[in-house]
Amino acid sequence: MSLNLASFIRTGKKIGTACLDTFFPLFCIGCNTYGHILCSDCQKTFPRRLKQRCPLCFKSTTSRGDTCFSCANREEIDGIFAGSLYKEPLVSLCIHTFKYRFIYDLSHPLGTWLAERVRETDIPLPDLYIPVPLHSRRLRFRGFNQSSLLAEALKDELTPHIGDVLLEHCLIRTRYTKPQMQTTTKDERYNNLRNAFEIRKGTTPLVLGKSIWLIDDVSTTGTTLLECARVLKKAGAKNVFGIVLAR
Repeated sequence: MSLNLASFIRTGKKIGTACLDTFFPLFCIGCNTYGHILCSDCQKTFPRRLKQRCPLCFKSTTSRGDTCFSCANREEIDGIFAGSLYKEPLVSLCIHTFKYRFIYDLSHPLGTWLAERVRETDIPLPDLYIPVPLHSRRLRFRGFNQSSLLAEALKDELTPHIGDVLLEHCLIRTRYTKPQMQTTTKDERYNNLRNAFEIRKGTTPLVLGKSIWLIDDVSTTGTTLLECARVLKKAGAKNVFGIVLAR
């Protein structure tokens, strides 16, 4: 791309943003202050999850959310780190607005905040960021995968100069399932997602021997992340760690 064309595109984006700000001004979702979809003050006071739980037995675990010693022999996920708690009103409002009111601009402040939380831990940086995939039917309806946007924000914040570390299409959802939050029992949650994911043909070498962060917006029981991790481990991933905005 020529310098003049790149400059023209940047100028066009600035003009477009200025027009949108004029006719559809941004107000903070948390405090209604003008200027940002989630202002810096609300980001600073965004509720933090202080205690992490083992993703398999739900007992208290390390500050980074490792699978506990008793469950570590199971060939599933190596841990789940959650930045916040979904039950907090501002957190649930942000996530609901992000996903169901299609305000994808929230991905940047939420992803930046989550990156800061991860920096406070000693979780090793991954070889790959893989977002939990949406089924194609839901992706067409929503227009974007919120987990992909969060994964991109995390990558840009934590490993900005490393290319080809975000794999958006190697893990696919093979069948349409109802949201996990609409299930009521452990068996129903398990059966809802059993064999719902697989590795895209030809991409297994990309995950072989790699350390992977599996990115999602919310983890309720962890079933989605566990099932995705099982598929990635079966494909040869070295370890799989879930990173979520809230739990």
